[in-house]
Amino acid sequence: MKRMKKLLTGLLTLGMTLSMMTMTAFAAEGATGTTAKMPTIDESRTGSITIHKYEYNGTGGVKGTGDESDSSKLPTDADVKPLANVTFKITKIAELGAYYGEDAKALPTVELAKTMSAIGTSLVATTQTNGEAKFDNLALGLYLVEETDAPAQITGKVGDFLVSVPMTNATGDDWLYNVHVYPKNSSTYGEVTLQKKGQIGSTSPENLEGVQFKLEVKNADSTTWTKVTKNNKDVPIGLNGILTTGADGKINVKDLAPGDYRFVEVQVPKDTGYIADLKTEYKFTVAATKGTKEDGTEYQAGSILINNKYVDTAQHPIEVINYKPAVEKEVQDKAGDWKNASVDYSVGDTIPYRVTVDIPANIADLKTFTLTDTPTKQEYQTGTLKIYSDSNFATETLVGEYTVTSENSGWKITFDPKKLSSVAGKKIYISFKMTLKEGAIVGSTGNTNKINLDYSNKILPDGTPDPGTPETDKIENETTVYTFAIAVEKVDASDNKKLEGVTFDLYRELPPGASGTGVLSNPVKGLTGKFEKVKTELKTDDKGEITVPGLAKGDYWLVETKTIDNYNLLKAPIKVPITATYSETKKTETITDTTTGKTTTTTTIETKTLTDAGNEGVFTTVVKNSKGFTLPTTGGIGTFVFTFAGIAMMAAAVILLITGKKKKAE
Repeated sequence: MKRMKKLLTGLLTLGMTLSMMTMTAFAAEGATGTTAKMPTIDESRTGSITIHKYEYNGTGGVKGTGDESDSSKLPTDADVKPLANVTFKITKIAELGAYYGEDAKALPTVELAKTMSAIGTSLVATTQTNGEAKFDNLALGLYLVEETDAPAQITGKVGDFLVSVPMTNATGDDWLYNVHVYPKNSSTYGEVTLQKKGQIGSTSPENLEGVQFKLEVKNADSTTWTKVTKNNKDVPIGLNGILTTGADGKINVKDLAPGDYRFVEVQVPKDTGYIADLKTEYKFTVAATKGTKEDGTEYQAGSILINNKYVDTAQHPIEVINYKPAVEKEVQDKAGDWKNASVDYSVGDTIPYRVTVDIPANIADLKTFTLTDTPTKQEYQTGTLKIYSDSNFATETLVGEYTVTSENSGWKITFDPKKLSSVAGKKIYISFKMTLKEGAIVGSTGNTNKINLDYSNKILPDGTPDPGTPETDKIENETTVYTFAIAVEKVDASDNKKLEGVTFDLYRELPPGASGTGVLSNPVKGLTGKFEKVKTELKTDDKGEITVPGLAKGDYWLVETKTIDNYNLLKAPIKVPITATYSETKKTETITDTTTGKTTTTTTIETKTLTDAGNEGVFTTVVKNSKGFTLPTTGGIGTFVFTFAGIAMMAAAVILLITGKKKKAE
C-alpha cells in the first residue's frame, strides 16, 4: 500500500502545467489527498501525447490539465492562431516505477532529464495546418519534449518540458492516457515598404505605377532564394508572388518573418519607355532580435535593416528608380535663338543644329545607345559634328569615345554605353550643321529633321545560362525648317496681257550694319541700304510668270533689268515682302508593339504656318508694264531720218531768227 501511495503522489506531483502564457509546458501538480480514489495504472495500455501548437503574443491564458477540453480555455484574441511547421522531438527518459517504493527518487528537473539516457528511439512529429502534432502508441513512462524547429517568425520558442504518460486528471481521481498539451509561441513580424519612381532625363523623379516586382527570401543554404507567394500569416501577396506598384508608386508587405529578403524587378509598365532593371537586388533584413540604432536608441525585433542599419521604411521607403533617356533637337534661327520650329532658311543656307541628350544614370549597364539623324531636303556638312558638356558649346567632351558615320544625308553616332559613365545622369549637347538643298519643300509642311535615340529597354541579370539580349526602345524628336517662294506675274498695264521675256534681278534687304561677302550697299537706283543679290537673269515664261522657291522670310526687291519692245522699263524696284507667323505645340505619343514589346516615344511639332491668306507659302506679286515711245534701232535708217529732221529743224529756227531781225529793222 505504501508503494502505491508513493507512486500516486509522484504522478500527481508530475501532473502537467499547460499554460498558454508561459514559454514551457510541463507536468502540473495534481491534487493531493485523493490517492484513495485513484485506480491502478493499467500497465498493459499505451498512451499518446498530442501537442496543440498556437501562435500568440498576448498575456492571457490558463493552467492546462492535460485534457483535450483545455482547447475551450484558449484566449479569444484574434491573434491566437494554429501554428504549422513546428517540429517536436520526444524522448522517453524514465519508467514510472523508478519513482515509487520506499526509496523512490524525486522527479527529475528538465535540466537533469536532458542528461539522462534515452529509453528507445526518440520520435519526431511536425504540426500540421491545424497546429497539431500527435505521438501515438507510446509506452508508459516519463517523456522529455523538445521543440527543435519552428517558422522564422517564432522568436520565442517553447522551452523543453516533461510529460508523463499517463498523468492524473484535473479532479485527481483517474488517469489520462492520452495527454493533450497547449504550449504557445511568441512571434515577431516585419513590415516593409518600397517606393518606385520614374525619372525621364534630368527631370525630378515621379511616382511610377504598374511596375512589377517579386519578393524573395534567402534559403537556409545562404546562397539560394525562393519567391515569396504568401506572408508568414499565410496571406497571399500579389498575384502568385508578383507585386505591382500602386498609384503612389508603393508596394507594402506585412507579416514577414525574420530573415533576409530581396525585391527584384520583373517588368515595367508598357507604353512608358522606361528601362527595366532586372539585375539590381534591393535587399533588406527583418531583424530577429532587438538592437541599437545609429542614434543610440533601441529598435525592436521585426524592424527593417538595410546594410545592417535600422530603416523605418514607412517613413523612408526603399527607393527604386527607373530611368528613361531623353532627347531634344533644336534648330537655330537667323537671330541666334534655339527653337524646335518657327525657323526659316533659304536654299543653300547653312543651318546650325543642337541635340540635347539626357544620359540615364544607369547608362553603363545598357547594351545599346545610338543616335541617328534623318533630314528632309537637307545635307549634313561632314565633319561639323562635335559633342559638348554645355549648351553654349564651350567645352568639348567624350572626345574619341564615339563613332560618327554619314547616313542618308544625315549621320549616326554609335556609343559604347560603358564609355558614357563619365556623363551618367548628365546632359550632353551635340552640335552640327546642315545645308538646305534645292527642291526644299515650300510652305507649312516644312522640311523636317528627325533624331532617333535607340537604347536597351532592359538590364538583364548576369549569370549562366545567358539571360539573352534586350530589345531596344526608341525616342524620336524632330524640328522643322520652313522656306517660301516668290511668284511674279508680268502683265500689260492696260489689258493684263501676259508679257514673256521680261528680265529681273532679285535682291534681299539685310539689316543695317550687315557686312561680309555678298553684302551690297545701295546696289541700284532706288535701293538704299544693305542688300544681297539672290537671283539674276530671272526671265518671265510664256505665261508671263517667274517662280523663285527656297527663300527665307524677309523683304525682297525685284529690279527689272530688261523689258520687251514697245514697253518701258520700270522706274523703281518693286518690294515683295515674305512674312510668316508661327504657332507651335508639341505632341508626344508612346506606342508599344504588341509582338515585340518595343516602345517608341515620338515628339513632333504640330506647327501651323500663317502666311498671307491663300498663299500656301508662295508670295505672289503682279508687275504691270506700260507701252511708250521707243527709240529706233541704232545704225539704221531711223538714225538718218532722226539726224536729217534735227538739222532741218535747226535751219528753220535760224531762218526764223533772221527774218525776225529784218522786220525789226524796217
